[in-house]
Amino acid sequence: MPKAYRSDVVGHQKFQGEIGRSKNAPGSERVRCPVGGCECSYEMYGSQSSSRDRDITTLQERLKREHPDHTSEVLAVNAFRRVPR
Repeated sequence: MPKAYRSDVVGHQKFQGEIGRSKNAPGSERVRCPVGGCECSYEMYGSQSSSRDRDITTLQERLKREHPDHTSEVLAVNAFRRVPR
């Protein structure tokens, strides 16, 4: 399951441990917040090339829903998880 972490927290020791446990941790990709004027970005880890576009779309849809607060420091990108509406 891919995970995304806010770019401003990935250097923190707590998140380094989480990232280190990811199977595909070395391959990260930066995803910008889709809301215009927001400087926030996320580092996405564990995405497979076959699902990359779907994972980015899922992440950006969730970011749109939680903006402007960006309350989650860790945001799991899981297409199968139910998201309350």
